[in-house]
Amino acid sequence: MSFLNPIFLLALIAVGVPLLIHLLNLRRPQKVSFSTLAFFRELKNTTIRRIRIKKYLLLLLRLAAIACLAMVLARPFLPPGLSGGGNAQAPTLNAILLDNSISMSRIGTQGPLFEYGLEIIKKIEESSKDEDRFMLQLTNGEGEYGSIMSHANIQKSLESVEVKPAGNFIDKRLQELITSVREAPYQNKNIFIITDGQFSQLQELQDQELEDIKLTVIDVGDVEVQNTKVTEISTSTNMIGADIPFVLNVELANQGDINAVNQFVSLEFEGENAGQYSVALEPNEEKIFTFEITPSKTGSAKGKIEIEGDEFQPDNEFYFTVQVPESRNILWINEGNQNPEFISYTGTMLRAAGENDAQLSYRQATVDILETDGLSEFSAVLIDGVENIPEYSFELLQDYVQNGGGVMFFPSEGGDISNYNSLFSQFNAGKFGSIQGKYASFRTVATADELLEDHPAFTGLFEREENEDLRFTAPDIYYYLKLVKPNSGTGFDLMTMNNGDVLFYEKRFGEGSLIISAIGNDPGWSNFSVKPLFAPFYYRLLLYSASSDQGGFAAHRLGNAFSWRGNIDSENAVIEIGEDVIKPTVDVVPSGIRLSYPAEEWQPGWITIKDESRSYIISSNLSPDESDFTSMNEEQLVNLMEEADLMWVPAGELGEEELQEEIMASGFGREIWSWFMLAGLLFLVMESLVSMWYKAETVS
Repeated sequence: MSFLNPIFLLALIAVGVPLLIHLLNLRRPQKVSFSTLAFFRELKNTTIRRIRIKKYLLLLLRLAAIACLAMVLARPFLPPGLSGGGNAQAPTLNAILLDNSISMSRIGTQGPLFEYGLEIIKKIEESSKDEDRFMLQLTNGEGEYGSIMSHANIQKSLESVEVKPAGNFIDKRLQELITSVREAPYQNKNIFIITDGQFSQLQELQDQELEDIKLTVIDVGDVEVQNTKVTEISTSTNMIGADIPFVLNVELANQGDINAVNQFVSLEFEGENAGQYSVALEPNEEKIFTFEITPSKTGSAKGKIEIEGDEFQPDNEFYFTVQVPESRNILWINEGNQNPEFISYTGTMLRAAGENDAQLSYRQATVDILETDGLSEFSAVLIDGVENIPEYSFELLQDYVQNGGGVMFFPSEGGDISNYNSLFSQFNAGKFGSIQGKYASFRTVATADELLEDHPAFTGLFEREENEDLRFTAPDIYYYLKLVKPNSGTGFDLMTMNNGDVLFYEKRFGEGSLIISAIGNDPGWSNFSVKPLFAPFYYRLLLYSASSDQGGFAAHRLGNAFSWRGNIDSENAVIEIGEDVIKPTVDVVPSGIRLSYPAEEWQPGWITIKDESRSYIISSNLSPDESDFTSMNEEQLVNLMEEADLMWVPAGELGEEELQEEIMASGFGREIWSWFMLAGLLFLVMESLVSMWYKAETVS
C-alpha cells in the first residue's frame, strides 16, 4: 500500500491525545472517611471490572477512529503491481491500443470521440511517474508505433495520429502489444484499450490468449447517429461481356435507430452517371436498388456508388470493378479415340459457340495435359468422356476450382466409377452410386422434366408470360449414373428427372464450382442432343463455368492481407495504388501466379495490378462491419475476455475528476481512502452504541 499524501500520516500523532487524557486520569483516589458504608456494599469486584472494560473499549474505538481519519488525509492506494508481486515504486510500462476507426469520428457529449480518446491518453501520461514509459498502437491502418517511448515522445506521437478509413487489425495489434509487453524488462505493466466499444471490433478479440493479462478497456462513449451504408452489391449473372447490359443490385441498410430521409443513392460507371434513386429507410431496414449498366470494352471497368444526405459521411462511397474478359478459353479434355458410332456432341457445341461468340475459344487435349501444363490460361475445364482421371491431377483441379475456376464433368460409359468418386471427394460433391438403364438401349428409364430456372446460368434464357409455367421438350434418358449428393456444403440441382434423381448438379467450392452430369454427351445416353434445349443449355452452363474466374466483380476487403491469383508475368508484376508502386511477394501456384501484400495502409479506392503488357483493376472497400456502431457492454466484454484481469471504465459517463480517479485506479493503483472513511465512521458508531447500551455501572 502507498500514499498520495504521505505527509498527512503525521496526523497519526493525534492518536496519542485520547491516550494521554486516559493516562492523566489514572491518579490514585484519595481516602475519605464516611460514617457508614452501607451505600457502597453493593459495589462488587465484578462491577468494577466491567467499568474498566468499558473504559478501555471506548478508548480503543476512539483511537481507531482518529487513526482512520489520519489515513483518509494521507489518501492510501493499492498499486497494480502489488497483486502481481511488483514494486509500486518501480517504473511502469503503459501500453495503449487506440481505436482510430471511422466510428471514432462521431461526436459525443465530450466532443469528437477520437479527440476525447487522445485526451484520455494525455491523462494517463500526466498521471504517471517521470520514469514510466509508454507504447502506442492503432487499430486501423498501418501499425506505425511499436517502440517504447518517453513522456516527450508519446506527446509528440499524439500530434500525428488520426482517424483512418483503413482496414481494422485490432486482433493482430493487441496480440503484438501483449507480446511486446511480456518481453519488456519492467516489473509493472499496464495495457489500455481506448475505444468506443464497437461490437464488431471487440468481438475479434475472443480468441486472444489473455491469461494473466491486466487489461483496462476505456469506453469513450456511444453516440446515436443515423448512418446509411452499402451492405452488398450483386448481379443475377456473372456472364459479363462487352456491350452486353446487365443489372447491378445495390443493397442499402439504415444502420441505426433513426429514420433515413431526404437521401439519394447514385451510381457512376466508367465515368458516367448510371442512375439515381431517392432513399427513405426505416430504422434497421434494408432495401435493394437496381441499376442497369453496360461495359463498353473488355478489361476492367470501374464504378462507384455514392450516398448523399447521410448524417455520417466516412462510408458514403463504395467502389467496385467489373472484369470483362477479352476471351474465355476452354480446355476440352477427352480420350481422343472416341467411338465412331456414338460421337460426342461436345465438339459440335464448342465449334458452334466459337463461331457465334468471338469471346469464346477452346483447346482440345487429352488428360496428359494435366501432367505437363498448368490451368491458369483457361477460364474453364471441360472433362468429357474420360474413362480414368489421373490421381496426380486431383489436387491441381481442386486448387483451380478453389481459386475461381469452373470444371464441367461428363462421364464415359466405360469409366471407372471409383476413380470418378475419388475426384468428387476432393470437392465434397457426393458420389456416383448405382447404374440406371443400359447404354445405347434407347429404352427410356427417366425424363428430365425440371430445370432450376432461377440459377444465374439460365437468367433470360426463357421468355414467358407472368405466372406461366416453364415448359420445354423434356429429353429421354436411356442410361445414367445415379448421383448421391453430399449432406453438407452449397450445391444446386440444375436439372432433375421425373423420378427425383438429379441429372445436372453444381457444387460450389471455394470461389469456383464443379458441375457434374449424370449422363455423357453422345446418343447412347439420351436423346438430349436432338432437343431444342440442348444447345442453349450447354452453352449457358459452359459460359457460366468460364465466367466464375474472370467475369464479375474483383474486390479486396480492407482489414485482410491482399492476395490475387491470375495469369501475369511474375518478374514484372507490380501493384499501383495512387502514386505508390509496390513490388508484392510473388509465388507460382498451380492456378497461375499469386501476388501477396500486407495492405495494412490501404484505404477505399482502386488497386491496379500490372506487368509490361497486362493490367487488372481491383476495388478495395472497408468491411460493412465498420459501419455497424452497435456497442458492447461491460458484461459482454467480460464474458468475451474471461481469461483477462479486466477493468471497464465508462469514460463517456464520467466527469473529469471521476475519470482521473478511474485511470489512477486502473493503471496506477486504486485509492482506498474511502475504506478508512467507512471504518472510522463505523468505529464512531460503535463508540456511541457502547456508551449508550453498555451499562457497566448498573448493579444487578
